[in-house]
Amino acid sequence: MKKVPILVFCFSLVTGPIFAQNLTSRNAVVIPSEPTTIEEFKSLQSSLATTPEGGAAILVLAISLYGKNQDFGRKTITLSVLIKNRQKSTKPTAVEGVDLGNGDQFLLGQLDKYKMLTNGYWKGAEPSNGYTPSLPLTVETYTNPYSGDESTGKIKLFVATRGASSFRPVSVEKDSDGLWRSKEMSSLFVGMMPAK
Repeated sequence: MKKVPILVFCFSLVTGPIFAQNLTSRNAVVIPSEPTTIEEFKSLQSSLATTPEGGAAILVLAISLYGKNQDFGRKTITLSVLIKNRQKSTKPTAVEGVDLGNGDQFLLGQLDKYKMLTNGYWKGAEPSNGYTPSLPLTVETYTNPYSGDESTGKIKLFVATRGASSFRPVSVEKDSDGLWRSKEMSSLFVGMMPAK
């Protein structure tokens, strides 16, 4: 039997979420200070959610606020989702007569279950430092070739995290008041690596 030489090729692979997901960086969004009232939150939202990445950053902020105060955080999360995705409510959890839709309400349980999520999307937060974010609070987002075009009023962004093997998608849309808000956000509520 004739021996055939076998050639072995070694490739140096660059690994990491950015390369694995074929992502392009968007403008980072800096949160100058954490709001303590609904009025402060809405004011910050009005100034930042004028871009898709600003809308995603407002949602990350709302998730983080939930980790500090569930009642306040739930209201800010409600204000971070599309107006048409909210439901009318007179419950104490409502804000301005609306609350999260049933599907989105389920996601709050994930924040209770996976405590690291509330800080897991800030720049600098990672398992090795107990998900302690760098200051100022900053959110980094990316697009991929399938994200869509924001000129259509909707786009899928990928929120950076060091707590998972890939960045997390969130779909945002330009709402009826001109601000960008979350349409589909369930991937931001999936568990992360535990803090070390």
